Amino acid sequence: MTDPHQEIADLEAEIDALSDAAEQCRKSMAVAKVAIGGGIPLFAASILGLIRSDAILFVVGIAAILAGIGFYGSSRSTLEQISAKIRAHEARRAAMIDVMNLQLVRNR
Repeated sequence: MTDPHQEIADLEAEIDALSDAAEQCRKSMAVAKVAIGGGIPLFAASILGLIRSDAILFVVGIAAILAGIGFYGSSRSTLEQISAKIRAHEARRAAMIDVMNLQLVRNR
């Protein structure tokens, strides 16, 4: 039988690793928003003729928007999955701690 203290420590390590992955997803979502935010004005300026109508700028604007949307959606989906795993691990850890019948130590 495994040691409950070790299992709790393992769960906490997994929660920490998942929290780091969730933070990376948040950063990826920010990068995706920047790509979308940069692609929209570039696309609009190309369409409205505010900058020299060059096909490459038009294509880059569209590509930035589409890539940003795809990357944002993927990162958000992954973040939701990671968050669900974190909640499950935290609930399991809390249940394991409750079963241990720990006693409160008071200061004298």
